[in-house]
Amino acid sequence: MLIEDVKRIVHELDQGQQLSSIGVELVDNELAILYMNSKKSEAEFRDYPPVLRQAVSLARRIQDPLIEFAQVCSSDEDILCLKFHPLQEHVVKEELLNALYCEFINRVNEVGVDVNRAIAHPYSQALIQYVCGLGPRKGTHLLKILKQNNTRLESRTQLVTMCHMGPKVFMNCAGFLKIDTASLGDSTDSYIEVLDGSRVHPETYEWARKMAVDALEYDESAEDANPAGALEEILENPERLKDLDLDAFAEELERQGYGDKHITLYDIRAELSCRYKDLRTAYRSPNTEEIFNMLTKETPETFYIGKLIICNVTGIAHRRPQGESYDQAIRNDETGLWQCPFCQQDNFPELSEVWNHFDSGSCPGQAIGVKTRLDNGVTGFIPTKFLSDKVVKRPEERVKVGMTVHCRIMKIDIEKFSADLTCRTSDLMDRNNEWKLPKDTYYDFDAEAADHKQEEDMKRKQQRTTYIKRVIAHPSFHNINFKQAEKMMETMDQGDVIIRPSSKGENHLTVTWKVSDGIYQHVDVREEGKENAFSLGATLWINSEEFEDLDEIVARYVQPMASFARDLLNHKYYQDCNGGDRKKLEELLIKTKKEKPTFIPYFICACKELPGKFLLGYQPRGKPRIEYVTVTPEGFRYRGQIFPTVNGLFRWFKDHYQDPVPGITPSSSSRTRTPASINATPANINLADLTRAVNALPQNMTSQMFSAIAAVTGQGQNPNATPAQWASSQYGYGGSGGGSSAYHVFPTPAQQPVATPLMTPSYSYTTPSQPITTPQYHQLQASTTPQSAQAQPQPSSSSRQRQQQPKSNSHAAIDWGKMAEQWLQEKEAERRKQKQRLTPRPSPSPMIESTPMSIAGDATPLLDEMDR
Repeated sequence: MLIEDVKRIVHELDQGQQLSSIGVELVDNELAILYMNSKKSEAEFRDYPPVLRQAVSLARRIQDPLIEFAQVCSSDEDILCLKFHPLQEHVVKEELLNALYCEFINRVNEVGVDVNRAIAHPYSQALIQYVCGLGPRKGTHLLKILKQNNTRLESRTQLVTMCHMGPKVFMNCAGFLKIDTASLGDSTDSYIEVLDGSRVHPETYEWARKMAVDALEYDESAEDANPAGALEEILENPERLKDLDLDAFAEELERQGYGDKHITLYDIRAELSCRYKDLRTAYRSPNTEEIFNMLTKETPETFYIGKLIICNVTGIAHRRPQGESYDQAIRNDETGLWQCPFCQQDNFPELSEVWNHFDSGSCPGQAIGVKTRLDNGVTGFIPTKFLSDKVVKRPEERVKVGMTVHCRIMKIDIEKFSADLTCRTSDLMDRNNEWKLPKDTYYDFDAEAADHKQEEDMKRKQQRTTYIKRVIAHPSFHNINFKQAEKMMETMDQGDVIIRPSSKGENHLTVTWKVSDGIYQHVDVREEGKENAFSLGATLWINSEEFEDLDEIVARYVQPMASFARDLLNHKYYQDCNGGDRKKLEELLIKTKKEKPTFIPYFICACKELPGKFLLGYQPRGKPRIEYVTVTPEGFRYRGQIFPTVNGLFRWFKDHYQDPVPGITPSSSSRTRTPASINATPANINLADLTRAVNALPQNMTSQMFSAIAAVTGQGQNPNATPAQWASSQYGYGGSGGGSSAYHVFPTPAQQPVATPLMTPSYSYTTPSQPITTPQYHQLQASTTPQSAQAQPQPSSSSRQRQQQPKSNSHAAIDWGKMAEQWLQEKEAERRKQKQRLTPRPSPSPMIESTPMSIAGDATPLLDEMDR
């Protein structure tokens, strides 16, 4: 080995007194090679050959590794070329650099920087930039001022007086800039502060002197008290500091308002015991494992037992024959020739020739294995029994010199730099995980067991046939499952069909057809009249529709739907939207609406979640709206209607997109005031006409009159019920009486200026929309005719006040039933006349302020009408 040769040469020189005794160490040269190729080394040692620059870097690393590593931690980012961890390349470059910079700052400030040494030895100036408070710019400026003045830094005070350092910068960096006060000696006349050569910060110098005086038990009040002398004395005898009660000192400082200084005082005591003690681990020679990793450039994570490697065959290893084994020659009875028991050579006609073969040294011996070499320089050995799973007698027949073979490491000998290998097929495949890398301490074995169990269950489910294989002669039929069918559909055209067995049982088939790329609809077919479990049924049913055979299903059911789907797929406003993603469609509508706010955008896309349906999205105004269009064999089903063509579908959509969606109750957040009921508005009653008719009644009609009208028309038996309760009981508009309906008050139409209820109760009742009490109207006089009921007198201001109702029973002589019936007939005739005179238009319900689907500005053209 090279290191042994160098040690021997150094020892010989030492014996001849030509060279003093020096140590010889084996050091990793990765950092030295990086420095050798850097720009800084070329500038510093321009005339040195590369190998000499590498040697200089190795020597500097032994002296102070922190300085040498700081050489490559520069703006060129050379330090990233060093390998710190196997997974280093997976870390973001900026994050790795920040972590390295933080580590340099911590270590440099822990060790300290000698400014005078940095001036004398420029290669150590790289450390100054990592001092807290300085950085590259201020550190370079500090050294520049000291060089210009051609002076040394003799005290930390000169950082302010001579270098003009600011107070904040000084407070940050003063404790980490050390001055070798012992080397100054008598070379200066200025006062030398011994604490400048320690980690003690200048703001705590007085505490250090106080600790020294207390430890020596000097009298501070004496005239000849010398704290500086006490400090020098305590530095020579630091054991005296152990007797100090630093906790009491810290409590006293805390009482004086300095805060908790326990840690600071203990650090001062440690620093006075040994100023700027190097806290780094002392250098030690590398051990055998480190030497192996250093020379092979391997680590335990990259070179381990069980690893698969590639190696080159360098030769065949033999064992030399021994004398007692010469008599074991074998004779072949068929050929009569003798065979050497070691090299297996079998062409000797006489036994004596076998002995001559031994004596002359022509016998290489018994082949015991194959010698190889790995890429990292380690020598490998493959024993004969590990060459193959079969018995191998002559290894040279299996491998040749220079051949590349795949092997697995069985054993590593780091002292001999060798490894035992195996290339048996069973070992390379390792089905039983015998050579698998052992798990680390934090590996979740329970999760691995659960994953294995899940994989086994999935394999069993895949192996288990979920359908009965059928014997059906049809070009579109295949005995495959759901996933296999979808995989076949990937390469098929739109509208193609696959008929396969169903997992529902032997009486079902599944028809799968391709709607679009990645969207497949599976239709269940029920069979009836089967001869056996494997044959096709006599009749086939899809829902309630009967088919004779599979061809009829394809021609009359699938192909029409595929054609209709194709029409939508080729429409100019079709969008893919990631298989009908509602969010993507809404984003597209919002974007288009922003680009063209005066138009109403709409798009159609296939729905992957519901194959056979298409999403129709449009945005008239505020929020996008999305509805479904279903493809059926008859056409397109939209809002309960069937459209045979695409043009008819979208023409109807453009004309009725504002209409309420059938079967959807408006939400409470909408502007409608229709009561929340699952029943639709009755078709045999017009609430607007009824309200106008009731409001046209004389204002002084009593409750008995309303009861008579209700009795004639058969509208309930509760004379005290409110209008909303009456409507609820007859037509399902919410609760009745004291129920939990959300609408208990029948709202008065907006065009009526009065707030009188439709039916006046027998007691005083406050109208919900006004705080005043409903007046009790006077009874009609006997001379009042039924025609007077047609008038609609408006109550005066006095009628709205509370009045005392006269007690009279004269209304008993009037036939109120006939009068009410006649009044209703006349009102109906009057309504018909008005309807003939006016242009017909639907009358809004009095309980609805606006239609739920109505949109302000409904004359806005749709997107495809822009060019018209």
